[in-house]
Amino acid sequence: MATLGVVLAALYLLWGYQRVFHGVATGANAEISDASHPERWVIAPVVVLVVVLGVFPKPVLDRITPSVQQLIEHVAPAGVSK
Repeated sequence: MATLGVVLAALYLLWGYQRVFHGVATGANAEISDASHPERWVIAPVVVLVVVLGVFPKPVLDRITPSVQQLIEHVAPAGVSK
């Protein structure tokens, strides 16, 4: 029964996703245009940054490692129960 529920939920979510994101726009939504060129220029650096950090995360991870280690050392003793 649980498997059937998971499968039916996945089918329902995929059906909803298809209708929302890939369906034909109707009504007031049909009049809305896609992103304009200035909006695309604003989004472009964010997309580039996401791709660069996805491919080369080491410089950022090296920079935050000391702070994370300090936080772990500060929090770890409180989480240990005796």
